[in-house]
Amino acid sequence: MLNKFMHAAIDALERAIALLLVIIAALGVVDLVVEMYAAVSDKGYLTPDSILRVLDSVLIVFIVIELFNIALAYMKRRNVVATVLEAGLVAVVRKLVIFESTGDPEYVLMKAIALAVLIIAIGLTWYLLRRSNVCEGDHTIETI
Repeated sequence: MLNKFMHAAIDALERAIALLLVIIAALGVVDLVVEMYAAVSDKGYLTPDSILRVLDSVLIVFIVIELFNIALAYMKRRNVVATVLEAGLVAVVRKLVIFESTGDPEYVLMKAIALAVLIIAIGLTWYLLRRSNVCEGDHTIETI
């Protein structure tokens, strides 16, 4: 009886987290629209800084969507390794896209090396796990 209750509680928590991720993604899209409007209304066109802010918002929404995909895969009791690696890769690419090269040159170089190592590590991990069939090859995006 206690075991059944615990499974039901965990299931409810998983669903609540998935719902919260949907709400966060929707709010992220609203933020993206506001950011885009603010970027264009300031000068009438997009500046390089405003483009970076908009791209940052887009990538954050993609990260939240990947987290939602992780939650769905977990709830379906599927292997989540590939989805977690995708979310990690999107997060690192986000940092790369909004990379600031101003400031102390040594610090900028350390950040660039760290991002390069992260991208290589995630890519190599994904490749090795795919090759060893830990990440199944049928990991596709579902269409509506």
